[in-house]
Amino acid sequence: MGPGQRVIAELSVLEKALSKNDFSAEKGPLEAIVRSLRTMNLKSLEDLDLNTRGRLITTLLRVQRQTKPALPEAGAEAAAPEAGASTEAAPAEAPASEGAAPAEGAAPAEGGAPAEAAPAKPAVDPAKEKYDGWVDVMSLVGRVWRAAGDADRSQAAFALSGREPAPEPSAPAREERAERPPRGDRPERGERRDRGERPERGDRPPRGERPERGAAGERRERPPRGERPERGERPPRGERPERAPMPELTGDWKEQATQLEGMGRTRDAARLHERNNSFTDATRLFEAGGDLKSALRTALSGQDNDAARRLVGTLPADQIGPTLEKAGAYELLMEHYVAKADFENVARLYERARQFDQAALAYERANKLTLARKAYERARDLASANRIRGLEVKALVERGDRLGAATLLVAVGQRREAVEVLSPLPPPKAFHFMQRLTLEDEAKELAKRELARAEQEQKPAGRARWLELLGDLTAAAETWTQAGRKDKALPLYEKLGGEHLPRAAQIAEELQQRDKAIALYTQLNDSAGVERAKALPEAPATPPEGSKPDAGDDSESGASPAENASSAGEQESQ
Repeated sequence: MGPGQRVIAELSVLEKALSKNDFSAEKGPLEAIVRSLRTMNLKSLEDLDLNTRGRLITTLLRVQRQTKPALPEAGAEAAAPEAGASTEAAPAEAPASEGAAPAEGAAPAEGGAPAEAAPAKPAVDPAKEKYDGWVDVMSLVGRVWRAAGDADRSQAAFALSGREPAPEPSAPAREERAERPPRGDRPERGERRDRGERPERGDRPPRGERPERGAAGERRERPPRGERPERGERPPRGERPERAPMPELTGDWKEQATQLEGMGRTRDAARLHERNNSFTDATRLFEAGGDLKSALRTALSGQDNDAARRLVGTLPADQIGPTLEKAGAYELLMEHYVAKADFENVARLYERARQFDQAALAYERANKLTLARKAYERARDLASANRIRGLEVKALVERGDRLGAATLLVAVGQRREAVEVLSPLPPPKAFHFMQRLTLEDEAKELAKRELARAEQEQKPAGRARWLELLGDLTAAAETWTQAGRKDKALPLYEKLGGEHLPRAAQIAEELQQRDKAIALYTQLNDSAGVERAKALPEAPATPPEGSKPDAGDDSESGASPAENASSAGEQESQ
């Protein structure tokens, strides 16, 4: 557990004691907090993390606002001597104490031995004890503030307690050493037992007479070491100048800041100025101390844009944006992005300010067309949104993504323009894209045109393909058969089923598709057909006649590069 976590843990204990107004229970956690803070070597409260700093300030102020107990009257704390001899108290209640002197005039006990009389305990005044506890707590609060680096609050707490602040040790080890019991009070160590004489090593031969190592353990000879040059005499070290003790700061915060600046502690002086909203001097002192981030922070807090611009140039390029954004300096952040020509981030800043028209212009300048169009739509500038949409469509078409371009047009109801964009594609591909974009009527018109053209050009394969796309499977199967493409007709007859199954089984037998023919004849309960199918070769070496594609079958031509690009670009446009 680190010092900060220990401070938070002790603050919880302190708050429980504070809720009971128990001054004696508050002392322990306060002393533990002083020890933890001292190990952190804080120069200011700002060095603590936000959570610990907030908890510490809140709890200590609550402790400091506790009601001061009334000071007991003089003489009230001493108890009367006769009080211990009252008739209510029994003499046997006071235990005897060894070595106590007998009271004056007391008769010796029977047997001639003087009786051992116990001294009367001094009576404890609860009011005095409570007052002393409050003073101790206020003094400890002052020590906590001092360990946290807040001299003003520390002096106020010490003044409240009425005690002079004791000097703190320079290191935590000294405090621990001071808390150890004196050497005289430690228990004496027992005498060290006699170790006895060491046993002899036996008949071990001297080092020079030991047997030589074997071949496996031979030690290679070291080269002779050269003579070391003699060291020259070191010049005598001069005496270190003694550090001057830290003078006590006096006066108000301005005088203290001046004293700190005079001692060269510019950062401490800057923090003091920052706490008191003197941002100009804080910026100057932070910059003199080399803390440029803090200087930029105080310049922004004081709205000194000239100094902030100058300090921004001293930061690394990758830290400028996050630093300005964290400080909320959006004007300087905008200037930074414009100088870098980073118009995408400029547009995001405008969007954050809900200036969508300016954001759209910045996105357009950054060539982010989709974001620009959406920003124009949020600004209700429909004319500019349509203009950007036209640029998007053009860019998508140039990239080969005609489906994405048509999708944009259909989304705003421009169906005719979408059909025009898809028209240069191969007709079957354009037909499928129109169906995907719910352009059913336009797809049917395209299919009818292509069917009429195939009939006019006497291309039965093309006619069969478009009949199949239009859903006329019977006519498509007959056309495929007439075109000599029984392999294309077979799945259509099989799909139609019913009265078309015998025709499908016959075509499978003609194509020598043994397994398919057996399955179809079995489904039709045609035992003779099954026997004929079983007599077919299992795998024909060459495709049967009528299964080769015709030269005029242009509907099955390979896709062009533009089609492939369109398919790939479709996913990007979504």
